[in-house]
Amino acid sequence: MNGQVLEISTHVFRLLRRREVFYVSCTDEKDAPTQRIVVDDDVYTEIIDRAIAKRKTIDEIFVELCRRSRGAHRRFRCLKRWRL
Repeated sequence: MNGQVLEISTHVFRLLRRREVFYVSCTDEKDAPTQRIVVDDDVYTEIIDRAIAKRKTIDEIFVELCRRSRGAHRRFRCLKRWRL
């Protein structure tokens, strides 16, 4: 599969690195307001389609995805705790 390059803000780049999203290849941070990431073709298409459909920026889409994954992780941890 080929990779596509997306430019995102430094804030979102740091968020993605902290969340360790597996479908994003992050490199070292540069001294610039934007950073470049490499994603697979299918992820690229999905991000662009969501941005167009929801009329949001790419940064907003990535933040939304990170929030959703964090919430799902919390729910799983809560269920795990109640099972014990």
